[in-house]
Amino acid sequence: MAGHRRGQRDDAGVRSDHQWRPLAPSLPRALVFTALVLGVLSIGLPNIAPDVEFMSAPGSPVRQFFGVSEEMNLPTFFSVMTSLAAAGVLGLAGVLAGGRLRTPFLITAGLLVLLGFDDFAALHEHLRALGDLMAEGDLGAFEYAWVLPGAVIGAGVVWAFRRLATRLRGTPRRDLLLGIAVFFVAALGLETVNGFLDRPGLDGMPLQIGTHVEEITEDLGMILVLRGALALLQVSRSRGGVALRVADRGLVAGGPPADDDRVVPEPSVRLVEIDAVAVTDRIPVVSARP
Repeated sequence: MAGHRRGQRDDAGVRSDHQWRPLAPSLPRALVFTALVLGVLSIGLPNIAPDVEFMSAPGSPVRQFFGVSEEMNLPTFFSVMTSLAAAGVLGLAGVLAGGRLRTPFLITAGLLVLLGFDDFAALHEHLRALGDLMAEGDLGAFEYAWVLPGAVIGAGVVWAFRRLATRLRGTPRRDLLLGIAVFFVAALGLETVNGFLDRPGLDGMPLQIGTHVEEITEDLGMILVLRGALALLQVSRSRGGVALRVADRGLVAGGPPADDDRVVPEPSVRLVEIDAVAVTDRIPVVSARP
């Protein structure tokens, strides 16, 4: 809970007990490394011992646990957790920002939860019949016709991200838009390419490489979304507690107005004339004590 303590003045002249820092700045880098490692394990383990059925046979334990070409395994778990983490951070930012921004934040977070659930349950792979219908006929050997209805769904998600991004600036805006664009380029564009590779004569190493590039690129896109979401928040640890706040004070309901055409000072500079009690009351804060 927000305290009514008076602390020392910081360099900008604001009395505060908190020193605000970026939230988990090293996490996206660690997730990128993890995504690359999982991709290498997925394509490498079955191929280093092609004569060992436990490693390379279709349906083998190694393929089931590490293979990105199937769902319900370690790479899928990683992808789903990344999507849920991005959704959680965006949802929290919306709650802290409040006002009219809460709804677009929560809608975007909800869409990320649905994307994570789709990745977990592979619901998109059951849309082929709808894709055939949209193409006004059976697409024959093309097994990835779900990308047609998927493109409509993707357009809706991108629209929601774009609607939210119009209220943001800087790193959050760039990473959210770039990340969701990269995600759908992989999920729809590269998936379409893999659909044409998934046929006799091409369904060996070309399809394996294409599938892994697609899955890793999807993960990189979602990690970018998570990085943009993390950039929206700041964290402070003091006296055994943890506090979070929105980094851009122009996003907070009742705070200074946002203006994309001018340079906005750091939050501490914007609060120079505000008493410490007013700061803690005015800024939505979440605290956790052990």
